[in-house]
Amino acid sequence: MKQTTCMKQFIKGIVLYILVASCMSLSLANAVQKQSKKNPEYRVIKVSDGGSVSGRAIFNGKEVPNDEMFTVTSNREFCGDKIAARKYLISKDREIKNVVVYLADITSGKDIPAQRVTVDNVKCAFEPHVSVGFIGKGNMAVNKNSDPIFHNIHAYMKGRPIYNLGIPEKGTKIKRQFNKSGLMSVTCNAHPWMLSYVQVFHHPYAAVTNAKGEYFIGEIPAGTYEVRAWHEGFGDISLGKKTVLPGQTTNVIAAFK
Repeated sequence: MKQTTCMKQFIKGIVLYILVASCMSLSLANAVQKQSKKNPEYRVIKVSDGGSVSGRAIFNGKEVPNDEMFTVTSNREFCGDKIAARKYLISKDREIKNVVVYLADITSGKDIPAQRVTVDNVKCAFEPHVSVGFIGKGNMAVNKNSDPIFHNIHAYMKGRPIYNLGIPEKGTKIKRQFNKSGLMSVTCNAHPWMLSYVQVFHHPYAAVTNAKGEYFIGEIPAGTYEVRAWHEGFGDISLGKKTVLPGQTTNVIAAFK
């Protein structure tokens, strides 16, 4: 009788151990899966005779939106009374500046460039307004103050704070490494109208359009990729699946409405 009871307890213990181990394995798998979703894997390969994607970002809507003017509420003696939002920088030919064009589904290609992103405080506005950053090679955001007044840099990603930095003196630089891919918004707690964006990628295939709406992405392995474009005011849109041929340039227009 005692042996039967002990055997039952032993079996229960084995079953409990298996259940606990299974739950721990499942939790670990879920954690790994969540981490991979945050920063998708990217493999560096030799790109021989790669192709490229280039084009322009244009506005195809009826009425071109006007850029907003913010009323300055602090440090007016230095910042002035009004500051442009720089949200809609659209030329007379309807070319859009500050559009981020990128390959959404590329998993291998050229190496990540060693490229820091400087977010500077200049005359109570961030410079540049939109930029791209790449994870790896020690790449980081260099938060700089070129103004003789106090700024407080607060960076967010998906509504969550990434860092909060006080930059009190002109010439101060504080560095923060890129660890997560996604859209990072940068604000200043001391001057609420200040805003900039850094799109952080796990791969190097992204570019920001210039004042003529132009962009260029090079050294792409031959293949078919989804090209997407993001703009602060117009949002993120798919430009479709585009085929990149060896040594050739594929023209892709980013048309917003």
